[in-house]
Amino acid sequence: MVSVACSSLTGAPIATPTPETNPYIGTVPDPLVIEPASLPEAQAGAMYEIEIHITQNVTPVGDMWIKEGALPAGLEFVFLKDKDAAKISGVPQEAGTFDITIYAWCFGTMVSGQTLEKEYQIVVNK
Repeated sequence: MVSVACSSLTGAPIATPTPETNPYIGTVPDPLVIEPASLPEAQAGAMYEIEIHITQNVTPVGDMWIKEGALPAGLEFVFLKDKDAAKISGVPQEAGTFDITIYAWCFGTMVSGQTLEKEYQIVVNK
């Protein structure tokens, strides 16, 4: 928005436009970081548990879920709201390699919040 003051009737010089400042535009936050960088291998028929943490978030993580792919039967993905994390746990029932993409978003404060998408692979050995 621009403010302009002028006086065409008095003959005073016309003022130049003065840009208004926007208090809502700040610095761009660092990208979200997800840890661990890769998931440990699992063993079919044995308990598996890993927490996946989001860091460098400016606001709390609003949700995390598996956007693409699927976990092996016996494992479940649970968002841990109060920890800015998620947990994959259970007893995998089948061997193989499973590709998943995790998506996370953070709350925004008068702007869109940070987001992250990360591809993981879980190898389940026999």
